Amino acid sequence: MPTYLPTIIILSAAALAILLVLYRIYDSRVEQPKKLEDELREGLTDPDGRTYKADVVALEPVRKAAAASSYDGNRVIIVRNFGKIPQKPYTMHDLLGIEIFVDDRIIGRVLRSGPHKMLDDIAPVVNRVTMRLIFDDPADPDFELVLWDPHDNLTARAEGPRAAMNNARKWFYHVEAVLRRTAAAPAPKAPPASA
Repeated sequence: MPTYLPTIIILSAAALAILLVLYRIYDSRVEQPKKLEDELREGLTDPDGRTYKADVVALEPVRKAAAASSYDGNRVIIVRNFGKIPQKPYTMHDLLGIEIFVDDRIIGRVLRSGPHKMLDDIAPVVNRVTMRLIFDDPADPDFELVLWDPHDNLTARAEGPRAAMNNARKWFYHVEAVLRRTAAAPAPKAPPASA
């Protein structure tokens, strides 16, 4: 038996381990976010093929969840547990509010017919940023999405607590504007069911 055979086996195993680690990084940083974006894009597309641009988007590849909202498309798309539960579309009139949490403390809340709490200034150290969308749906009345968690810092969308707070602010003010506009406008009629 040649003396270099154990060395080749060890080097081959090390190369295989490195390739596996690289694949996992690629999958979590590139493929999972792309799949979630594709799912959101599909939800923002009409049956006739028209795709609406999302006004705000939040992706959470670690938890396989995402949300997007398009005022022009009259849609809020929610993806829970991608691959196991299909995406769920809501209309803007189904959207009842939003809550923003920092370190499990509510720092902002806007509800269609309830108390409002404008976004507070927060401490410079943020450990977790979460948003909760509230819907007029008895089966799924809310959707909670973690925008930043320090344990998720190896994901593609975990840009840090400041970026997560900026995304939470965008969502907060978007939902606030939607609630103002939809409060004055009548609810759109549902499209007729096709036979």
